[in-house]
Amino acid sequence: MSTDTRASVRIADVSKVFFAGKEPVWALEHVSVDIEPGSFTCVVGPSGCGKSTLLRIVGGLETATVGSVDVQGARGKIPAAFVFQEHGVFPWFTVLENIAFGLRMTGVGRRERLERSRDWLERVGLSGFGDSYPHEVSGGMRQRIAIARAFATDSPLLLMDEPLGALDAQTRLLMQEELVALWEAERKTVVMVTHGIEEAILLGDRVLVMTKRPGQIKSDITVPFERPRTMELERDPQFAELRHHVWELLRDDVRATAEAGND
Repeated sequence: MSTDTRASVRIADVSKVFFAGKEPVWALEHVSVDIEPGSFTCVVGPSGCGKSTLLRIVGGLETATVGSVDVQGARGKIPAAFVFQEHGVFPWFTVLENIAFGLRMTGVGRRERLERSRDWLERVGLSGFGDSYPHEVSGGMRQRIAIARAFATDSPLLLMDEPLGALDAQTRLLMQEELVALWEAERKTVVMVTHGIEEAILLGDRVLVMTKRPGQIKSDITVPFERPRTMELERDPQFAELRHHVWELLRDDVRATAEAGND
């Protein structure tokens, strides 16, 4: 782990409004939370509650209407690396070139970025596919490319928006294990949006539960289970109890969102 892999995030009283026609739509309202350096934070909430909007504000892709976000790393203010549900790999680049792209954009020299990209190819189990193109590999492999590209950069902050949501169930379980293994080795600060309660508990140090729109932080839950965690944890009665607790926090808002047609 390099000395620049940690970042802290302070979200202070953030609200966000969009204008749909003549009527303002408040996506977020008075959101405040501090993210510890090197932590893995999961965010869950009903569809349309502003989870992705919050992530984009933290990453600088959107601006808050009210409030502020301060992201600090070892070198002061730092850019974030993103992984989205749609992997976002470039079809005209090889697997190796896709992983190297983030390094190229931050000015890393050709020799160093290729060396680092080859190392990440191996770390995500794609060492035999460097010269392949995205259409020649599976969906799970394409998501590995996107994750490797994000981890390969010098950014100490990774923002992940449903990064495993498009994968089949078996591939998703495998990728959960691989994602945590990479994070434990690097200890970058991760904020991940997910619809999966089990996934949030298995992966996160904490789970932020959001309300329906306008999104607020309804509950900030510290996950009590030690690492490393495996699927066997789901058999633990305490896991089932925590999963039920998170669902109880979400259920009324999920139902209200569905009835309002926001899904």
